[in-house]
Amino acid sequence: MMSQLQGFHYHAGAEGAQARSAESFRSQPPAGAPDAPALSFNSNEAAARYYLDQLLQQDERPAMRSLVEPELPERVPGLVVESEREVPALGTRTLRFSQTYRDIPIFGASALVELTSSRELVSVNGQLGEAPEASPVESLSRPEALERVAVFTGAELPADAGVGARLNFYKKDDDGSWHLAWFFTELPAEPPGASDPGTAPDEGLLGHGLGRRPVPPSYNYLVDAHNGEILFCYSAAPTALAVPARCKGIDEDEEEQTFFGELVAPNETTCRLNDPRRMVRTYDLKFADIDNNPRDPDFPVEAASSDYGTTNRAAVSAHANASRVLDFYNVVLQRNGIDDQGMDLISLVNVTASSMQAPPVLLNAFWFRHRMWYGQIQKNGRLVSLSRFLDVIAHELTHGVIETTSNLVYATQSGALNESFADIAGVIIKNWYEAPDRADVSTWDWEIGPGLRPDERPLRNFADPSRTGHPKHMDNFRHLRPGELPSGANDQGWVHFNSNIHNKAVHNLLTMENNGVRVFTVEDVAVLTHLGMARLTPLATFPEALQALVDVGQTYFGGDAQKQEKVDSIRTAYQLVGIA
Repeated sequence: MMSQLQGFHYHAGAEGAQARSAESFRSQPPAGAPDAPALSFNSNEAAARYYLDQLLQQDERPAMRSLVEPELPERVPGLVVESEREVPALGTRTLRFSQTYRDIPIFGASALVELTSSRELVSVNGQLGEAPEASPVESLSRPEALERVAVFTGAELPADAGVGARLNFYKKDDDGSWHLAWFFTELPAEPPGASDPGTAPDEGLLGHGLGRRPVPPSYNYLVDAHNGEILFCYSAAPTALAVPARCKGIDEDEEEQTFFGELVAPNETTCRLNDPRRMVRTYDLKFADIDNNPRDPDFPVEAASSDYGTTNRAAVSAHANASRVLDFYNVVLQRNGIDDQGMDLISLVNVTASSMQAPPVLLNAFWFRHRMWYGQIQKNGRLVSLSRFLDVIAHELTHGVIETTSNLVYATQSGALNESFADIAGVIIKNWYEAPDRADVSTWDWEIGPGLRPDERPLRNFADPSRTGHPKHMDNFRHLRPGELPSGANDQGWVHFNSNIHNKAVHNLLTMENNGVRVFTVEDVAVLTHLGMARLTPLATFPEALQALVDVGQTYFGGDAQKQEKVDSIRTAYQLVGIA
């Protein structure tokens, strides 16, 4: 789905400045007239609204100007603040707004404003829409709309399944028409054909390699609030003080790992996999079938002492690798955990799902319900947990990061970006800890999930996507057929297939040289891609991802003598794969 909303972008760097003051938007007073009092703001939101108002007034497009309502005292009243975050790596802060019309949200419409600590403007990025040409009063009730989903999918939906649904305005992709729609989230109902392999049994899932997640179907639906048409749908799947103890144990690769857990009590020797500093906890589901919704274990994995030995290799791998991912986000990217609010990181090992594979095997690892779940495979005569794959863990946990920042819609081009940014984190974090020289990308392993395909090939190859049958240029981007909705049968609009194009662009960033010297450090690319992702709108496209990285680069390299060269190199890396 290509968004029918209109892009809105500004960066002070385009005018040769690091930031733009509020006074710079004022027109010059007539000669001899007294100077107007200096502008000041009592909050970051007030400053952000002022800049949005000024920029929208200068935009000649009716859709943009319609957001400015001079007769009202509040600036851009149709925009509602969703979040405010510090960006330590850039020394700035961002405010994210969603767009509404008559207090009804416009699906996918949002704007992100970046300010300095003194409330000067750095950048704005958004996708916004004009006043919708649709009645704001529904003629179809919420239960009636839910029944349309039930008929469309053939699923039996409980009456309370749609209790959280709310009205949204939605602009249709094919004809640009506006609709008032009921927006249902996380319904246990797959669209027709979602599980149908069609004529190419694994084509929709080749990019993933692990296949469908063994979890109940969970889809978001937009249903016309007047005639009940299913307008759009997409997957919703892609929380007494302890005494800390230093522990060790053997992981799935026969390596001894050290990590932090907790003593159950000050005078006890028994330890649990609960790191009270990082808020990382690891549980053993003991091969319970998640199809039966098993209850959570009472305690994290225990050992008689701080030496876990070989008692639970799966749990040791999961705990150590989850801690590594969290450390990378905390230290390198200066992010406070998965949600940037310090949420607990919970892992469950030894998971089975009889609906997918006969226990005790389950070839899958996935982020679901704010937790990491790990299956296992037979290898060398024993069960080996997928918690051994640091890149897969970093990939899945990054889906949680995306979910709590840009919240990229998991379908078509925005879904491919969702997958790609997860892959980027997976490759960087794996090599950060495991490459012979983390700073020298020539020593890196570019395979993602090595040996996890049925033919024992990797899931993807970051350096050369063609090795796993994936595209590395926009010439080979795969589109849905006209009128085709995203579903499991087409991999939500080929998200794992098309993501490889964006992967290759970032591989270009990591490997780009000028006179034999790398243009970007690994830390540079980690910051650019993470902060670029965080400022995207939910329906972002590949070109908008490029622009987001350029915007971050304008600030990040602001004091660098080679700033323009580096910003141009970002564009070149993307142009090489056909993104401009």
